[in-house]
Amino acid sequence: MPRFRSLNLCAATAALFGLAALGLASCSAGNGGGTTGDAGTSGSAGTTGSGTGTAGTTGGGAGPGSAGTSGSAGATGTAGTGTSGVAGTTGTTGSAGTTGSAGRGGATGTAGSTGTAGTTGSAGRGGTTGTAGATGSAGRGGTTGSAGTTGSAGTTGSAGTTGTAGAAGAPAPTQMCTGAPALNENPFGCSFGWGRQNPTGSGSLSSYNYLQHVAFWVESGIKADGSFPSCSGCSWLTSRVAPSTLIPVYYAYMIGYYGHANGLPDQNNNPNGANLSTGGANLIRNNRAKIISMYQSYAQQTYAVWKTKPLVWLLEGDFIQYTASTQANPLSYTELGQLAADITCAIKGAMPNAVVAIDHSSWNSNDQTVSFWNAMHAAYYDLIWTTGVGDNPPYIESAGAPGYYNAATATYAYLHQLTGKNIFVDTSYGASAMSDSWSNQTASVLNMHIGNGVIGINVSNDPPSNYQTLITTLEPMLSTTCH
Repeated sequence: MPRFRSLNLCAATAALFGLAALGLASCSAGNGGGTTGDAGTSGSAGTTGSGTGTAGTTGGGAGPGSAGTSGSAGATGTAGTGTSGVAGTTGTTGSAGTTGSAGRGGATGTAGSTGTAGTTGSAGRGGTTGTAGATGSAGRGGTTGSAGTTGSAGTTGSAGTTGTAGAAGAPAPTQMCTGAPALNENPFGCSFGWGRQNPTGSGSLSSYNYLQHVAFWVESGIKADGSFPSCSGCSWLTSRVAPSTLIPVYYAYMIGYYGHANGLPDQNNNPNGANLSTGGANLIRNNRAKIISMYQSYAQQTYAVWKTKPLVWLLEGDFIQYTASTQANPLSYTELGQLAADITCAIKGAMPNAVVAIDHSSWNSNDQTVSFWNAMHAAYYDLIWTTGVGDNPPYIESAGAPGYYNAATATYAYLHQLTGKNIFVDTSYGASAMSDSWSNQTASVLNMHIGNGVIGINVSNDPPSNYQTLITTLEPMLSTTCH
């Protein structure tokens, strides 16, 4: 069995103002002559409203009230002397000075100066700065990892900051696949997907209908020129899977098998010589169009025999190895992301019911994980797949713990938040194969994994003898995987 964890051994981001109006009560004693005029001085309060002075002019109609005209001038209040000439009725006119107190209403107008306190409202423009916080939420959209969905809250700029941390969701893919349907994030429905590697034999797999999926490796028959004389996956689908209710899963190791045919085994099979971790990137550079064509052709042949139910393609285990410094001419993350995008569209363009998953190597450092998945935003893929344990939540690896070299990113929750994708897990193959640590967990542990985006597990090696009993006992207690 080929080993796709070829790098698992490697160890490892205003002022208010007013005029006081003085009382004019002594004007009623207008016969007192000048003395009364002094009270007229109080009339200077009429200054508060020019209307009072006008009333003084009316006083002039009584006779000496012409001096009252001086009263109108009497913002100085000396005009009050003329008021002294007012006899009786003129004093009544003086009460028009009371109208001057209406001028105090004008003082109320100065309360309009309080409107200048509205200038304080311009401090509310500072609130406009809060709009800049909305810009922060846009920064979340830029999150490679945001989501973005949190940004819809747009509550505060600080939320945008969280987005830049790269853990709030992924932006939309930069390359859509022409004619491809919407992404399928739950190919096994809303139930947790239990599965296994294809059992030995050649008969129908209907006796395994208590599972949701079954896996098969393609295409070991690839020749050095990139051709394959037959589609072994197609034969498997028609003879074994079609009579069952199972969803088929391809371990699509086309580059790996093509490398094997050209003298580049997996690293663990030839650690001191040429292998995929040293020459794989050059193989891709020199045969890029051929590799994409291989995927397209295999998808076309597969679709010819499997047109209805989904088929999950788990692309290239340890895909990140083609960027490693051990390569003679490593790919950049951008080049790898574009390759993933082109392969994905080649598959989806030929097989509309294909569900494409990109591999996460659990041994990545924190920086490698962020850089790799940022690059994968170029692709229109459905899922993440990885190798991991079920008995060490929330960590992917059994060695995961606080302080571990990649503890910040090597959790199911982090991958799910960073990419916004659901996760398919297996227990690996070959030298890195692990025993089942999933079906022997409690429902509460498995529900924690489901909450962190895990939707299914492939027990890659022989499952325990009581696998079916364990699954059927757990299933009624497990949460939905549709969120």
